[in-house]
Amino acid sequence: MVLVALQSVKSPSSYVRLDGNGVTVPTNGGGGAVNVGTFVGTFETFTLVNNDDGTVSFKSVVFIDVFLRLDGAKVSQGQNLASGGGVVNAQSGAGPYEKFKINQKANDPGTYQGIVGIESFGFPGRFLRLDAAAGVVNVQGVFETLEEFKILVVGQ
Repeated sequence: MVLVALQSVKSPSSYVRLDGNGVTVPTNGGGGAVNVGTFVGTFETFTLVNNDDGTVSFKSVVFIDVFLRLDGAKVSQGQNLASGGGVVNAQSGAGPYEKFKINQKANDPGTYQGIVGIESFGFPGRFLRLDAAAGVVNVQGVFETLEEFKILVVGQ
């Protein structure tokens, strides 16, 4: 079991934070809240789950069987919304909305920076987005600056 935090590259003191209070059974729209944390605490720590289909899921270490969820239904692939869109929250259990593909960003020759985009499996071409200035985590249809993350190993 690998424990990770999702750190913004643009704002290195900002992390994806999941509050799964009240999320105990699967619901159509998910629940809880996902926003920006300024340190790596328990709400910012996830178990990295490797799924059989080659995707990964991010499972809360605090809330039992609660996963990071991305709904990109209202964001088109390739669409670059000024404030992002869609819904990022929590879900009990892991289905297509809770599965992700990790896209490695190309490195400069001779360097490794470990920058990735976290792409939705359920909504291909839609990426997790963290805007620290606005305090929001949401969805974007492109992989640009606010969609760049480092997946930090914080424990095992």
